[in-house]
Amino acid sequence: MNTHSTALAPDAPVAGWPELADVDLLRTLVEIERRRRRLDAAMRAAVAEAGRRGLAADTGYRDTVELLTDLLRISAQEARRRIGYAAPQARSRSRKVWKALAAAS
Repeated sequence: MNTHSTALAPDAPVAGWPELADVDLLRTLVEIERRRRRLDAAMRAAVAEAGRRGLAADTGYRDTVELLTDLLRISAQEARRRIGYAAPQARSRSRKVWKALAAAS
């Protein structure tokens, strides 16, 4: 791997991919993934809050799917997927916890 740094990874120009040093491309991959995860978390939180507030009804939409489809220009399937991801997920207990609970009773 080339360890000579020629660019700052987060600011690497898209058109300049071939000119990036290997280490900068690796840094760029990591930084893009970090930013993508933060954006995904922000989108989940915003979708959940829009649903909690009832923004769809307040703005004349039939439901949150219709709101997201129109506002974000995404498919209804993608809107439903995002709403599903935004919904609080029940966490199942691990087997270890269940075994400990069973042993304690």
